[in-house]
Amino acid sequence: MASPAFPLNRFHLHLFGLLIPAISVAAEKVTYDDQVFPLFQQSCLNCHNPDKTKGGLDLSTYSGAMKGSSGGKIAEPGDANSKLIIVCLQTGTPKMPPEGDKLGAAQISILKGWVEGGLLENKNSSAKKPSKPKFETALKSDPGAKPDGPPPVPEHLRLEPYVATSRASAIHAMAVSPWAPLLAITGQRQILLHDANTLELVGLLPFPEGDPVSLSFTPDGRYLLVGGGIPGKSGTTVTFDIRSGERTLAVGKEFDSILAADIRPGFDVVASGGPSKLLKLWNTQTGEVIASIKKHTDWITALDISPDGILVASGDRNGGVWVWEAQSGNEFHTLRAHQAAITSAVFRSDSNLLATSSEDGTVRFWELNAGWEVKKIDAHPGGVAAFAFGRDGSFVTAGRDQKVRLWKADFNLEKELAKDLPTLPTAVALASESSRAFVADAAGIVRAYDLKSGLAVGEFSAAPATIANRLAALRCQIEAQPAIISAAEGKLAESTAKLTSSQKALADTEEAVRQARTALETSKKSESSLRQQLDQQKQQLSARRGQIDQLSGEMNTVSADLEARKQALAALPEDQRRPADFVTVETRRNELDAQISRLRMELGGLEKQEKGLPTLIEAAAQSSLAAAAQLKASEDQIAARRQEIPATEKTLAEAKATLDSIKARTTGLQAAEKHWLAAAINTRALEARETSHKLLEESEEHLASFRVMAKAIEGPMQALREKRRERDEFAAQLESKRREGIEGGQLKELQASLETLNLAVETLAVGLSKAEAELAAARERIETTSPSLDEVLRAAAKLKSDYVSALK
Repeated sequence: MASPAFPLNRFHLHLFGLLIPAISVAAEKVTYDDQVFPLFQQSCLNCHNPDKTKGGLDLSTYSGAMKGSSGGKIAEPGDANSKLIIVCLQTGTPKMPPEGDKLGAAQISILKGWVEGGLLENKNSSAKKPSKPKFETALKSDPGAKPDGPPPVPEHLRLEPYVATSRASAIHAMAVSPWAPLLAITGQRQILLHDANTLELVGLLPFPEGDPVSLSFTPDGRYLLVGGGIPGKSGTTVTFDIRSGERTLAVGKEFDSILAADIRPGFDVVASGGPSKLLKLWNTQTGEVIASIKKHTDWITALDISPDGILVASGDRNGGVWVWEAQSGNEFHTLRAHQAAITSAVFRSDSNLLATSSEDGTVRFWELNAGWEVKKIDAHPGGVAAFAFGRDGSFVTAGRDQKVRLWKADFNLEKELAKDLPTLPTAVALASESSRAFVADAAGIVRAYDLKSGLAVGEFSAAPATIANRLAALRCQIEAQPAIISAAEGKLAESTAKLTSSQKALADTEEAVRQARTALETSKKSESSLRQQLDQQKQQLSARRGQIDQLSGEMNTVSADLEARKQALAALPEDQRRPADFVTVETRRNELDAQISRLRMELGGLEKQEKGLPTLIEAAAQSSLAAAAQLKASEDQIAARRQEIPATEKTLAEAKATLDSIKARTTGLQAAEKHWLAAAINTRALEARETSHKLLEESEEHLASFRVMAKAIEGPMQALREKRRERDEFAAQLESKRREGIEGGQLKELQASLETLNLAVETLAVGLSKAEAELAAARERIETTSPSLDEVLRAAAKLKSDYVSALK
C-alpha cells in the first residue's frame, strides 16, 4: 500500500476528526434520535426540558420539538431559515444559547441537515412535507406600470396653516404618493403635503372634523383618503383631490374617531375601523353601510385595501388579523400569530403579499391564496411601531428600540438607517420616486434618509409656520444679507490684495533671483578671466625672464667681446687700429642693453600686475560667494513665496465661493420671499373663492326661497280676491234686501254674515301682507347678496390675477 504523500501528525488527525461529522451529515440522514437529541442534550435541555419549559418549548422529545414554543413552530421542513436555525445562528432574537459560546459550524450543519432533510425522528422515519409551499418573493406585477400622463401633484394649494401652533404634536400617519415625489403627513386638524425631494411645503388640506389619524393614497395617486375625528365624539373619512385640494367625498359618520381607513381603487367602497371594534364598509354613492363586521375583540388599529381592490385586511389592538372581501365583507382569512397589538397591515403593490407588524416585535408576511405565513422577521425588540412597503417590494420598519431599518424584497436586512432616534417613531414611508425613507416621531418631526447612502438628508416639523412669520423671518435674513455680503466682499478684497501682494513679492523675488544669477555669473566670469589673465601674466613673465636671461647672456658675451676688443685695440699700434669693429660690437651691446632695459621695465610692470591679480581674484571669488549666497537666499525665499501662493489662492477661492454662496442665498431668500408673498395672495384668493362659493350658495338658496314664497303667495292672493268678491256680492245683496225692507231680525243676521266676511277678508289681507313683506325681505336679501357676490367675485378674479403675476 502506498504511503501518504506527507506524514500525518496530531494536527492532521485532529482536523480530520473535526471534518468527520460534517462529512457524515452530508452523506447520511440526520435524525432527531441520532444527531439532534445529543446536540440538544449538550446545549439546550438545561432550559427546554419537561420541568423547565422556558418559552413553552420542550426539546427533550421529538414530539415536544415538533410542537414548538409559545410563539409557534420552531422548524418548518425544508426551510433553512426556520426559527431554530436563526436563533442558533444568533442573527435574530432571541439568541440561543443565551449565555456562553454560540453553536459551532458543525452543530449548525447538523441542525440545517435535519431541517432540510424533513425533520426525521429516526432512520426509519419518512421526511415530513412542508406545511406551506415555497413562496416567490418577486413581485408578480410590474411595479413600474405607471398610469398614463404626468403624476398628480398639488396645483396652487393653500400654504397658510388652518391651525398654527408653536410646537407640533405627534404625527399619527404618513403616506407617499405611488408616482409623484409627494409626502402627506397628519397635522393638527390639517394634512401637510410636502415635496419628497426638496422637503418644501406644497399644500395644506383642512380637516375641521378633528385630528386626522389615517392617510391613504389611491393607487393612481390622484386622491388622498383621510380618516380621523374627535375621540369619543365623532369620526369620518374625507377624500381629497390632490391637484385641486377639493373635498370630493365624505363618507362614514361615526361616534368616535376613525383610526384606520382606505378606499377601493374603483372609488365605490370605503373601509373604516376604530374604537368601536367594528370593520365597516361604506357605499360611497349612498353613504350607507354595506357591511358592519363584528369580529375584532379590540380597537381596530390597522387597515388596508389591496391595490387590486379585491381584499381588505384589518388588525386590532389584541393582535388579531383578518382578511375580508372588499366588496361584500365576507371573511376570507383569519391570520393568527401575533401576540400584541397590530401597528400596520399593508398589502404589497402586486396585492399578492400582506405584511403585518406588531408590538410583539415581529413583522409577518402572508400569502393570500391559502392564507399561510411566508416569513416572520424579528424586526425590533420591544415592538414594531411602523411599517411601510416600497413599490419594488422593499420595506422599512421602525421600532420602540428607536431604530429604523431598510429591508430587501427577499426579507433580508439591507441597512440600518437610524440607530438612536431622539424619540419614539410613529410612522414611516418609503418614496420610490425619490429613493428616500421618511420617519415621523412623537415630537412631530419628520426625518428624511437617502436609501443609497443611508444618511439623513433633512428634516421638518409638522407644525408649519404662518406665512406672516415666514415672511418676517425671511425679511430679517434679507436685511442682514448686505452686511454679510459686505463682510464677504471685504474678505474677498483682503484675499485678493494678499494674493496680489504675494504674486508681486514672488515676481520681485524671481527678479532678485535673476539678478543674483547674473551677478554670480558675472563674478564667476570675472574670476575666471582674472585667473586666465594671471596665468597669461605668469607666462609673459616667464617669457620676459627667458628673453632677459637670453639677452643678458648675449650681453655678457658681447661685453666680453667688446672688452677683449678694447684690450686688443689698445695693444695695437694706432695705425693698425680699426675702430669700426669696436663700434659695431659696442652698438650691439648698447642695443642689447636697451632691449634688456625695456624687457626689465616690462617685467617690472608684469610683476606689478601679477602681484595685484590675486587680490582681484580674491575679490572676485568673494563676490561670487556673496552672489551665490544671495542666490540661495532668493531661491529659498522664492520657494517660500511659491508655497504661500496656493494657500492664498485657496483662501481667495474660498472667499469667492463664500461670496457666491451668500449671493445665491440672497437670491434664494428673495425668491422665497416672492414665493411666500404669492402664497399670501393665493390664500386670500382661495378664501375669496370660498366666500364667493358660500355667497353663491346663499344667493341660490335665497332665490329658491323667493320662488317658493312667490309661488306660495299666489294661493292667498287668489283666496283674498275670491273672498272680497264674495263679500262685495253679499254686501250688494244685503243692500238690495235693505231697500226691499226685510225684517229687522233677518237684516241683523245678514249684517252678521257680512261682518264675518269682512273679518275673513281682513284676516286674509293681513296674512297676505305678511307674506308680501316676507317676499319683499327675500327680494331684498337677493338684492343685497348679489352685489356682495359680484364684489367678491371681482376681488377673487383680481387676487387670482395678482397671484399669477406674483408667480411670474
